[in-house]
Amino acid sequence: MSSVPTRPEMPQDEATHKGARILVVDDDVPVATLLARQLERMDYAPSVAHDGRSALELMGEEPFEVALIDLVMPDMDGISVLRAMAESDFDTVGIVVSGAGTIGGAVEAMKIGAFDFVEKGSGLNDLRGTIERAIRHRELKSHDRYMTRAAQEWETTFNAVSDLIAIIDGEHRLVRANKAMADRLKCAPDEAVGCTCYESLNGMSAPPAECPHVLSMRDGQEHTATIYDERMDGYFLVSTSPLLDGAGRPLGTVHVMRDVTAQKRIEQELRLAHAETEKLLASMSSFLIAVDGNLKVTRWNAAAEIAFAVKAEQAIGKDLKECGIKWNWDTIRNQLDAWLRGGEPIRLGATKYARPDGSEGFLGITVNPVRNGDATLSGFFLLGADITERLSLETQLVHAQKLESIGRLAAGIAHEINTPIQYVGDNTRFLEDSFGDLLRLHAKQAEVAQAAEEGAPDPSLIEACKALADEIDVAYLNEEIPKAISQSLEGVERVAKIVRAMKDFSHPGTGEKAPCDLNKAIESTITVARNEWKYVAEVVTEFDSSLPLVACLPAEFNQVILNIIVNAAHAIADVVEEDSQDKGAITIRTRQEGDWAVVSISDTGTGIPKEAQGAIFDPFFTTKEVGKGTGQGLAIARNVIVDKHGGTLTFESEQGKGTTFVIRMPIEV
Repeated sequence: MSSVPTRPEMPQDEATHKGARILVVDDDVPVATLLARQLERMDYAPSVAHDGRSALELMGEEPFEVALIDLVMPDMDGISVLRAMAESDFDTVGIVVSGAGTIGGAVEAMKIGAFDFVEKGSGLNDLRGTIERAIRHRELKSHDRYMTRAAQEWETTFNAVSDLIAIIDGEHRLVRANKAMADRLKCAPDEAVGCTCYESLNGMSAPPAECPHVLSMRDGQEHTATIYDERMDGYFLVSTSPLLDGAGRPLGTVHVMRDVTAQKRIEQELRLAHAETEKLLASMSSFLIAVDGNLKVTRWNAAAEIAFAVKAEQAIGKDLKECGIKWNWDTIRNQLDAWLRGGEPIRLGATKYARPDGSEGFLGITVNPVRNGDATLSGFFLLGADITERLSLETQLVHAQKLESIGRLAAGIAHEINTPIQYVGDNTRFLEDSFGDLLRLHAKQAEVAQAAEEGAPDPSLIEACKALADEIDVAYLNEEIPKAISQSLEGVERVAKIVRAMKDFSHPGTGEKAPCDLNKAIESTITVARNEWKYVAEVVTEFDSSLPLVACLPAEFNQVILNIIVNAAHAIADVVEEDSQDKGAITIRTRQEGDWAVVSISDTGTGIPKEAQGAIFDPFFTTKEVGKGTGQGLAIARNVIVDKHGGTLTFESEQGKGTTFVIRMPIEV
């Protein structure tokens, strides 16, 4: 005799779905109230409706996981409520709870959509278990609906995409083809399934040697190429990506083809327009030199003839190095080789060269790629101009800004030096007085010693010596003289540190990049600027001790750090109350990221208003009050970091919380 399996009982001490919304529908008020209390003890959130219409209104207004519905109710019974729930497509699961029901009523309720039937009384013992099963049933139904909808959306999207898409298995056979692909193959999507990709897409009897499907299956990487398909009569950008199983093994590939025939025709038209462009390039005031992938000159415009005193016919066809340009070829060649490896535009910055008249000048040069119609690299353009006069003006501006900074810092530096000098002077005077007292004591002790050598000394002489020792307080001098010496040495070192920092900061520089210890440079600038920040902020440094030397212009780098620290101090001063004991913080960090040195300077100041953030690097733009800022600091900082060092200067700011500036410079020592 077979036994009927029983449903697993839910644990009675804790509900799985605490806080679930349960609607009790019963016209018997005491019974409904008692049932609601029981549900509350089970950690559910019950609501009560005393008739069917009220229950439907509540379900229309609020989401309920489960509704416990009495079958027998006046006006609208439980069967009618269940039927209305089904017609309204409510997401609530109905459970019939009745003390006067029949088997027939239960069966009818289940047909309409009730999840279960519970008798009042003993049947309520497993109420929690029934509710939990109903909620899980609701979750499964919801998940099924979601998955069905997701599948429908995916199918719709798959077929709506204009690109040609095919899913191919490990045997080169099409598993799926979207509508666009099937239209190109002139068949229905299901008719393409099972055919080999090389036959369907290329009309070949075997895969080609460089089949993208084979390559992706072999190395698990995406492969992209532009091909001409004779069968489809068009150019296509083909992208093949591997489909991997849970262990990372390729199961097949996704083959995406985008029709780029129109684009290719446009490229052909662009090549025809290139001739007109050449005429324009020839009339440029900036020199333009075109070089192929082997560094052979293919173009030399009129401006290049003037800049380098070399005729076009003397340069075209030669190696760039043989064209008579007098600049540092080792540096230029290294930078060009780096560009050839990366293939991205680069800016060579201020490049020293000899002008036709023999004087020294500087060129600003940008290197840009030249590509063929099929996007393959064919060479590059050198575009630039003589920027000697501009650099001179920039140097004067930076120097003027530095002089302005030194002038602004002078009073503070004098104050910083004056404090240790003052206690060095006080201690020196103390040592002078003490030394005089000790000399007097030494002389008196010498008299006693002399008297002792000649016989018994006069007791009065000994007493006089003791009195003098008491007068000058030898014990006090023994304790205080070492302290005075130590304090004086400390003061001298403090002054020396300030002087060294000032010397490092104010050094005019050579105009040439040199290996620089950024940590030391920043420390010197912090010391020089101390009087700007010490009243409003604490400076915290987190230096990477392993940071290598960085090729830079030390004097100009120091100026950048000073400008940002001073701005940070001013921003903090705007939020720190005068004479307040609370101070803000300026945090300076250094670290290495690959071939880059990174310096971040954070403050807890006012932050930069959003409407001003786009213009803070513009010359003469400032958010400070009149007389407090010229608007040159950040403009110069950007010029130094970006234009002169090939780095980046960025920031993040939140108004009311502070700002962080991030400097990134190539190490390149």
